[in-house]
Amino acid sequence: MGKYIYTYIENGQMYDKSPSLAELLAKEGLSCEKIVTGRIEYIKVKDFETQIKAAQWLVFTSKNAVAGFAYNVGEMACEGESDCDGVLNGDSVEAFAVRSGFPDGIKIAVVGNKTKEALRMACGFETDFVSYKSTGLELGRSLMNIAAGKIVYLCAEITSGSLEEAMNEYENLIKIPVYRNEYVDTYAEYEMKDFIDVSGIAVTSGISGERIKWLIDKLGESGEVPVYSIGPACSKKLVEAGVKENRIIEACEHSYSGLVEAIKKSAGKPEA
Repeated sequence: MGKYIYTYIENGQMYDKSPSLAELLAKEGLSCEKIVTGRIEYIKVKDFETQIKAAQWLVFTSKNAVAGFAYNVGEMACEGESDCDGVLNGDSVEAFAVRSGFPDGIKIAVVGNKTKEALRMACGFETDFVSYKSTGLELGRSLMNIAAGKIVYLCAEITSGSLEEAMNEYENLIKIPVYRNEYVDTYAEYEMKDFIDVSGIAVTSGISGERIKWLIDKLGESGEVPVYSIGPACSKKLVEAGVKENRIIEACEHSYSGLVEAIKKSAGKPEA
């Protein structure tokens, strides 16, 4: 069995202690090598507390959105403080709650338990609703049935559009981008690597689409390997980049663990 190539988005501030994709693959005895395809950059939101004010719901569809939210809370708490490092603690979260008019009854909805745990670790906030499926589309559909009032969606600068699609008739949905996926040009670095004996390519973000198409072309005749996608939005971006739809294997559970299970099933390894 050959090695698996997986995409990696660099992130310097992540409130998550769960195993990385590399660790999960290694645990299953699968050899892997990463390709860096992007970098998360947090966006400082102007008048952040004003935009959040009077919200009835806060919505997160990723751990990156949680980290971007926490970054802005830390930045807001540091205003006027010369020696503040922006690190969140009980005082800074409380200051945010007071200054933003953060109501006691505000509700929080997230995609998946990983996002739920990240929010608890970052801010100490508990979640009121976790979508049945770990997709923005499913969360949006659920919110259409249970939510009322102003909904603030903390998200990427460019989203998949799935939550917005599900809530296109909702009149009070406010999008606040708190992070962006910055493209990282590392073609020269990976051009020199020998990608022989590749059994599959695992893709964790749609931003990696063009890089994956490049890698497939680089593999040439040996490139007829499956491409494992973490979810529908990622699969869509891969197809848009020119990856043939019939070679994409999409994880049933849209998480690192789900991606590993898809690889194991395809490789003929017994499921956990």
